[in-house]
Amino acid sequence: MQDGAKLLVVDDDTMLLEFTERAVMSLGYSCVTATDATSALSHLQGDSGIRAVIIDMRLGNGPTGADFALQALQKWPDLGVILTSGDPHALQVAGKDLPQNVGFLPKPYRRRDLADRLSGLL
Repeated sequence: MQDGAKLLVVDDDTMLLEFTERAVMSLGYSCVTATDATSALSHLQGDSGIRAVIIDMRLGNGPTGADFALQALQKWPDLGVILTSGDPHALQVAGKDLPQNVGFLPKPYRRRDLADRLSGLL
């Protein structure tokens, strides 16, 4: 159980978005959601209480999850980011040098996998 830290979950697949939201809340975090990177950035700009973001690497339109991470971390360098993808080579394909406070969680993942990744990040 966590201290109620607020997390932002971003995924364009509504079933995965809802699963992750429920898992995050069951772990004791509070949660806001978005279905694209542009909306996610709006959440961050409007709410400085968000401590970490869980975002899919491949969103339907707009920036990728890695692009989002790089852009968000320029403004919020202490933000934790977990990139998720069903493609195990997604980080290599993205071709990005990502900071240390960016983690990767392969899909499909279980609640326990998410808990472990979050505890290491926060």
